Amino acid sequence: MKRIVQVKEDDVRRLLCWASPCRNNELIRLLDELDTKWMVDREAERILFQARPGQPNEIVMGLKCSRRLQVHAYAAAIIFSSLGKSKDERDKILRPVDDMLNWAVGVDVTGWVASDGIVLPPDHVLRKTEEEIPDDALPKISEKNRIVGEGFYRYATAWILFHELGHLKLGHSSQEGFLSLTQEKEADMFAANWMVDAATNSGDSEQEANRLNALTGIALALLWLTIFNVFFGRKESTTHPEGYDRLFQVLDQFVDPSSESEYVFIWESVATLLFVHMRAANYQFDEKEVALAQPDPRDRVNYFINRISKFERE
Repeated sequence: MKRIVQVKEDDVRRLLCWASPCRNNELIRLLDELDTKWMVDREAERILFQARPGQPNEIVMGLKCSRRLQVHAYAAAIIFSSLGKSKDERDKILRPVDDMLNWAVGVDVTGWVASDGIVLPPDHVLRKTEEEIPDDALPKISEKNRIVGEGFYRYATAWILFHELGHLKLGHSSQEGFLSLTQEKEADMFAANWMVDAATNSGDSEQEANRLNALTGIALALLWLTIFNVFFGRKESTTHPEGYDRLFQVLDQFVDPSSESEYVFIWESVATLLFVHMRAANYQFDEKEVALAQPDPRDRVNYFINRISKFERE
């Protein structure tokens, strides 16, 4: 069996069209212009979504990391279903979430630290993520959470693919240092602008829901890329900005502060997901005390990110 195989462009087009209503004709013109071959790597363990300029252009997607992104989205759906519940109800609902979230990010994170010569102790929370997620983990999810989680996963995947298309459209090339960091942020904004604009101008009764779903998918994708920072602090990559910078900058650009429902839902959701990940990484704080000290959810996200950037766990 070949490690890297080409997938049908029609399958990718359907996903991207679904995630960008009202811009389908423009999307088809973009895809035709870029003449991209879509490839899947069946064996890569790391997070792999990569644009490769050439004749033709290629975008390579990792199959295994896509599965982990899906689990991350399903876990988010469970977390969102717990908002507003009593503590006992929340604890019951969230019981399977820690393992799901740790598995969704653990393989990539442990791979990075291993490449730096760091050996995790046997009792480290991420050690068990080196194995595949247990077969019985996902069937425990309610049908409603599965449907919501699948929608989040599709939006998150679409944002990542639009990010890679952005690299091709903007003429980016392999670089390091400031130019590479700038290119990544440009591609982030290209992808977010495409999806949020398409949702905002869909002109139907589901326009508000489309915006919330698009923003949630974008947030989940960027949160997924932030978790190395949660567990080990600054990555100091020469090619990619810190995940938490990308997360905050994109959301701060596109979340509408004049819409209370959108502002509260997106920032509160991100704050909750960051809290759960940070709790798994042994950050010490009381959720209620933090919420009281930072009642604005955007400020709370900023507080969490400030601690992550300093790797301040105590």
